[in-house]
Amino acid sequence: MPELKNTSFKLLDWYKSIGIDICVQNSPRKRFKSIKVNNKENIYPDKINNLKDLEKQIYKFNGSELKTTATKLVFGDGNPNSKIMLIGEAPGYEEDKSGFPFVGAAGKKLDQMINAIGLSRKKNVYITNIVPWRPPNNRTPSENEILIFLPYVEKHISIINPDIIILLGNVAAKAILKNNEGITKIHGNWFNYKNPYLKKIINIICIFHPSFLLRSPSQKKHAWDDLKKVEKKINELKLKINEKN
Repeated sequence: MPELKNTSFKLLDWYKSIGIDICVQNSPRKRFKSIKVNNKENIYPDKINNLKDLEKQIYKFNGSELKTTATKLVFGDGNPNSKIMLIGEAPGYEEDKSGFPFVGAAGKKLDQMINAIGLSRKKNVYITNIVPWRPPNNRTPSENEILIFLPYVEKHISIINPDIIILLGNVAAKAILKNNEGITKIHGNWFNYKNPYLKKIINIICIFHPSFLLRSPSQKKHAWDDLKKVEKKINELKLKINEKN
């Protein structure tokens, strides 16, 4: 028996020396309980008309496995009466712990960006994400995950009823605009957005995600140019951003 033990350790050392550091089973192991969606449930928010009920509905919704791996639902933050809405991608590690969007390093960067044109999440903007649960390891949400939560995002937009939406990054831009062009091509351009629950047309602009700017500081000039376009649009629409709604 001791000889077998020594041999096993030597074999493991050899595996390690050639770069093998994981052991794969012969059959896959199910680490998470599969989620069943009851089609009879009211899984989509057509009849909801306030943020409190929408948040409850999203929390109860079991149609995505992201809920099983995340810690907290990240619903939204800011002034719900604001006429300016920001939409990001998905929560990260810090957001998953706090339950609020954009509270980590990217959140601090976002605050600096919007503060520069007189905006503040405490006073005159409202912030949410396309996906409300953190994807494992901060990976990009899959196309299926985005499609699952898109009806909730559309309802979220209709309840806030903004005049301007700022889409932060590629995922948000593609999800809302249904545009396959990358953020490097469409940032800084204005689009007309028609929400399925609203009659009016909403002004939308796409800008670089704050986390991208932290990794690529050379793009800050472009981000500043885009923010100045937001400031100009606010003035054109005569939005009162310095007053409490």
